[in-house]
Amino acid sequence: MQPASPKMNSKQAKIFWNSLSWQQKQDFNKMMGRMQKGELMLTNVMVDDNEQIQRITLEPKDKPSKPDKPFYEHFNIT
Repeated sequence: MQPASPKMNSKQAKIFWNSLSWQQKQDFNKMMGRMQKGELMLTNVMVDDNEQIQRITLEPKDKPSKPDKPFYEHFNIT
């Protein structure tokens, strides 16, 4: 059985939102819009020893990724 993923309750979310600057709120809203459209993909999650999420990395889906480049030599890609 998988452990439940950590979630914020509404009070924690409100405290987090109120702690953001105006620019951070604008950036967050843009990111959420792109996520809802399916334009972003999760590429990395950093957690601490207590399994608390410290950082996530979202990348555009159409951006070429670095990890697959070493495999290009095995295929005829022009």
